[in-house]
Amino acid sequence: MKSKLNTLKIILIALLIVGCASSDDSSGSNSVFGTIQLSGSDTSSIGTSLTVGNIDEDALDTTGTSSSVVLSDENTTFVNGEPNVGNFLNAFIIVAAEFTVGDGSDAQKAISMTILKDGEEFSYVCSTPATSSEDNTDCGTGFSVDKSAKRIVFNDTTVINVDSGAILTMNGTIDYN
Repeated sequence: MKSKLNTLKIILIALLIVGCASSDDSSGSNSVFGTIQLSGSDTSSIGTSLTVGNIDEDALDTTGTSSSVVLSDENTTFVNGEPNVGNFLNAFIIVAAEFTVGDGSDAQKAISMTILKDGEEFSYVCSTPATSSEDNTDCGTGFSVDKSAKRIVFNDTTVINVDSGAILTMNGTIDYN
């Protein structure tokens, strides 16, 4: 399981780097799909909310699993499944997944999230059940990814900062069409 979470982290960082290097200048009107409220000690550095402006619901090519959805800020768009980071100083990408029996994962649910705030990177992860690794925590029972209903729910969802060990709690519902 730790290797699968490490793979998700590597994919997330690669997505940010590839997106930053993209030369696509497409701009369009972005929707607001919802806001995720944040609480915990890291909010003094990253803020108290994330507004989801773009969603890649077909993230199999970039994440390796059809059970995942990628959420991003309003300035980070998706071009051919790759993120195009519009503001590398302030951005976020959240890979959220809820696995089924056929997915071959030891986890039922997982989150890998990177937030860039004023150019500083904050990385968070969780899985349900939690792995025994030092950089992981249980996401909690209030986290779900329902691709059929096109809804991601963060209800007292906990993620851990992979560098500091600080716990961040997420609350919000993201609906997409």
